[in-house]
Amino acid sequence: MKIMWLLAPSMDITMESAVEYMALPATDLGAAMSPWTILTYMFTHIDFWHLLVNCLWLAWFGSLLCEIAGARHVFINYIWGGILGGVTYVAFNTGFSPASDACLIGASAATLGVITATLVSEPGKRVRLAFIGIFPLRKLAIAGGIVFLFASMEMAPSQTAAHIGGMTAGAIWALIWRLHNRRNLRIMQQRARKRLARMELIEKARRSGYSSLTDAEKLKLFDLSAPRRNAT
Repeated sequence: MKIMWLLAPSMDITMESAVEYMALPATDLGAAMSPWTILTYMFTHIDFWHLLVNCLWLAWFGSLLCEIAGARHVFINYIWGGILGGVTYVAFNTGFSPASDACLIGASAATLGVITATLVSEPGKRVRLAFIGIFPLRKLAIAGGIVFLFASMEMAPSQTAAHIGGMTAGAIWALIWRLHNRRNLRIMQQRARKRLARMELIEKARRSGYSSLTDAEKLKLFDLSAPRRNAT
């Protein structure tokens, strides 16, 4: 945005018109008239320090989430957090604080989606903080919640709503991810137990002969050795 402002005289555009095109309008009617802004607003910054802080938070927690779930999920949470944050912002303004001339820019809601997803997905994960030591993520989440509470006092209510929307998106994703992982873990454990039982029966048959197996063990070995069929 700063570069566009510097080039504005030669490009015959104004800073205000550029921001207006990229920013998310505050009302549902304005957002419906420019639907692309639900994505562009989260990549638009005017203030350098605003951009820098968001980049640092995203780099740190994004790398942690990449370790936990993979790089694809960092992207998903950024976009999902930004979209839900934008929807919450528009809904709040439309329902409680109508302001037709207001707009939203910045990656804060999207970044908070990544941060919250990281904290909720694996709260027991321990991280090393420079000059501080090693802390589990759950303690970091408590500290972050306190900071967010105090920061919200300096923000407009609609901005806080957008941030809460981004955090909600990250929390929902993390809970779904944990349930999915838990289900996959149970399936892997069941397969491991079946494989172990099959190997024990095969070893017994190898040592003492197949006839040494009881009818129940023969049936069990047959069931464990049968190829799995996928239902259609």
